[in-house]
Amino acid sequence: MKKTLSVSVAAYNLGDMVLTNLKSMCESKVADDIEIIVTDDGSKDNTPDIVEEYAKKYPNTVKLIRKNNEGPGSTVNSGIKNATGKYFRMIDGDDWAQTENLEEYVTLLKNTDADLVISDFVYYDNQAQKCLNTVKATLPVGKVVSFDEVYRNVPQFMHAMTFKTDIFKKNNIVLDNCFYTDVEYMLFPMPFVSTVVYFDKTIYIYRIARAGQSVSVDSMKRNIKQHDLVLNHLLDWYNGLQNLTIGQKNLILMRISEMAKSQLNTLCLFDANKDNKKKVKDYFENIKMKNKMVYKNLKTTKLSRLLRWSGFLGYGLAVSMLKRRAK
Repeated sequence: MKKTLSVSVAAYNLGDMVLTNLKSMCESKVADDIEIIVTDDGSKDNTPDIVEEYAKKYPNTVKLIRKNNEGPGSTVNSGIKNATGKYFRMIDGDDWAQTENLEEYVTLLKNTDADLVISDFVYYDNQAQKCLNTVKATLPVGKVVSFDEVYRNVPQFMHAMTFKTDIFKKNNIVLDNCFYTDVEYMLFPMPFVSTVVYFDKTIYIYRIARAGQSVSVDSMKRNIKQHDLVLNHLLDWYNGLQNLTIGQKNLILMRISEMAKSQLNTLCLFDANKDNKKKVKDYFENIKMKNKMVYKNLKTTKLSRLLRWSGFLGYGLAVSMLKRRAK
């Protein structure tokens, strides 16, 4: 039986959180139409044991792939390699799906041929144990439309995106084996997206405020080299692209620009000293050399204006402000 949807789940030392993830999909009415590919990235806890139990209970739905620890990007590459469904998406192992909406969502996937399917997602505060805001799109509901006509209204989050699996397969899309490759997952398929359809209900529940998340301040500082690696890879990749449509070009540039702004913020979270100040200056020069449009977008931020207009004399003040805000 050909699957409608392949879901790549990255799992590393998640314990019961991966149980919530699997339960949300396996207990839906359309579990047989879903292929859940869980790649265990060398967990040291009971994560693979929990997944193995679900694989035995739902052999037609759950597949466990065990491998040595190589990084989050490698788990998505594993999902892409093993996917057999018509559509492909990521749901991180510490997040989960909105079970009651899966049946209607899978039905849409069966009946559409759009390159990209956008759906809503919800932020869940792990500390407060409650759902926060829902991210919705201002797109025509259930209607396949030209990507170029609506790209400005496409949410630039991987949590909202489901792509045709063939886009990854036929174009040999491979992510870097590190953190922050969710941006690569979003952008590498974009040159091959010409149509989009919107499912206006929540599918993805995104857990935030969890210790150890790659987007936490401590993790961003600890993994800044990985963030920089992905950013530079994306800049080089974009510079080599040809024949992009206006929508493809602008969305890719907007998302890379947001990543560039995030990298600048992280650089300014380190102690204010001569060496770190030089790193910030060098960063501006690198972005300027790599891509003029991303550099132009980077200059629009308040942080960038403070640094550049003061001739970097405001560097210490910028660091102090960002550190206070991060507490």
